[in-house]
Formats: sequence, structure tokens, C-alpha cells
Amino acid sequence: MIADMQVIEKGNRDHHPTPLSSMMVDGCLDSGKDLTAGGALYNSSGVQGVGVADVADSLAALDEVVFRRHQYTMAQVLKALRTNYASAPGILAALLEAPKYGNDHAQPDDYANLVARIFHSALAQHRNTRGGPYVSGFYSVTCHVAFGQKVGALPSGRRAGQPFAASLGPANGKDRLGPTALLRSVARVDSTLSPNGYALNLRFDPQTLAGDTGTNVLVGLVKGFFESGGMEMQLNVLDPEMLEDARRNPGRYPELVVRVSGYCAYFDDLPDAAKVEIISRTRIQA
Repeated sequence: MIADMQVIEKGNRDHHPTPLSSMMVDGCLDSGKDLTAGGALYNSSGVQGVGVADVADSLAALDEVVFRRHQYTMAQVLKALRTNYASAPGILAALLEAPKYGNDHAQPDDYANLVARIFHSALAQHRNTRGGPYVSGFYSVTCHVAFGQKVGALPSGRRAGQPFAASLGPANGKDRLGPTALLRSVARVDSTLSPNGYALNLRFDPQTLAGDTGTNVLVGLVKGFFESGGMEMQLNVLDPEMLEDARRNPGRYPELVVRVSGYCAYFDDLPDAAKVEIISRTRIQA
């Protein structure tokens, strides 16, 4: 990955200088160098880790089912993965029952923190072509959908081709104990491991946040999360039936805007795979 990125960095330096941007970034005018050539005061490159929850849930499931309960062997789990669980519904059920990130459970939450730390440490060993560090972040935009399409079944119980978890949030439908538990899980991931930022998607029904009571609930959640060490959260307050109808009938809700991952977009403008992923955030899945 680093080798590929450095090909792009060198190409930008040699063939795509950015004089206007460079004028607006500290250091470039003083150094007399373009932004792409290392002229900035700070020359870090952000790299996003995708699938933190999927790896954490997979490790927690193996820990629980194989090593703690001794319910199945690793060889049996691997065989089930290769068949996408088609011949092993019992193994799939056991893995799905294992603790999942997003429910204020120390086991998968600690694995999520470990995954973030390993990714952060791996990047820290490398320098970019501008002399700056590679720094980790955990926001996936929509690539968690595309990446998931290329990856087989995982020990978390995720089937082949399904989307990965978005950004630093839990896998869709796997947070079962409400927003407070979800936020406590995410806050367990050391935010200093995300110098390039992370994203956390939260979705609420409109009636949940209605009136002064709803406002107070939201204020309490936001304050509690940041006081616990959280870095970022983004909210969708949407009616799931409206989303389903908007997907079936493009153009019926031209003003419908959704938070995707770090940015907002008109729902109609999104590719269908992204629409399905956003709708799935609103559903509890078995």
C-alpha cells in the first residue's frame, strides 16, 4: 500500500503541482516549495483503516467460541468460512452469539482498540515522499461497501460480500443495547490513535428526538461521549420507511439529505449500494 501511495505522491509532485493550494498552506511560501514537494510546515499523509469492527468482532468470536468455550475448533471455523457457512449453520449461530463491538462489552471493545493500535503502529514505521509521517484515521466514506464485496466470510458471522462496518462504528445491526452502550464502546478506542480523524454514524427516529425531552437526550449523549474521550459523531434523524420509499421511487423526495460518512449527500444521488447500506443502519439484523 505504501509503495502504491508513493507512486501517486511522486506523480503529483512531478506532474500535478498545486500552486494555489500551496499559497494557502503554512510553510510553502517560506520554503518556496509546492505542497506536493514537501513545502508545507506539516507534511503528514492520512491513511484510513476500514473494517475495525469486523476485525474486532472476528477476534472476539474466535476468542469466545474456539478458545474459551471450546465449542468448535479453528479448523472447523475455517472450513465454515470457505463455504460461506452454507454447510455450518451451527457454527454461524455460535459466532453470531459471541459478544459484538458496540454493546459496551470489554472483550470486543478491547479488540477494536488493539486493531486501531496495530494499524497506527504499522503506519508509523513509514515516511512519505515529502518527508512526513503516515498517520491513521478511521472513516470509510463508502468504500466499506466496495471492500466488503471483495472479501469472503469472516469469523464475526459476516457473510461473503456483505459491507464492512462503516468507519469506527459497529457492524450494522450488531449494536443491540442502545446509543449509550454504543458510545461507550467507541470511546474505549483511544482517539489519539486517529490523528487523521474518525467518523461515527448514529441514526435516530424523528420521534426519539422530538421536543425538549429529545433534545436533552441528544445533548446528554453528545456530552457524555466527548467527556469519555470520543472524537467525532455525525447524526442522521430519518424515517426508515421514507428511506425505503425514496429508494423505490427516485425523485419523490428530492430534498432528502443523508449523512454518509463525513459528508452529506442527496439520497437520490447515491449509488444503490450506498443507499442499501444507509437503510441497513436503521434495521436491527439477526
